[in-house]
Amino acid sequence: MRIDQGYQFTKDTIASILTSGLLGEVYVGLDSGGDTQMLADNARIGKTQSAMVLEKLIGQFMFDKAASGATSPGASDAPPAGAPKAAAPTGAAIAGGTKSP
Repeated sequence: MRIDQGYQFTKDTIASILTSGLLGEVYVGLDSGGDTQMLADNARIGKTQSAMVLEKLIGQFMFDKAASGATSPGASDAPPAGAPKAAAPTGAAIAGGTKSP
């Protein structure tokens, strides 16, 4: 990558791959550090930060949610742990309209 000579960056500059918005364009961001020496012509930036790929993060989140919720069908209908269990009243009607003994 070539940078106009009007811009000066320190030797400990970090190059990061960034996006402008959720689905925006990708660009390289340069963050100068605290070093007093500047990068020379044709120098290489030694510190880089890889791109955070939003699609991969969303996919991982969805996969983790699906895996943690895959216990059994209807598991979300169960009462919370520690909740008192409701007892059926004596002589409660059952399907078919008869009473239990």
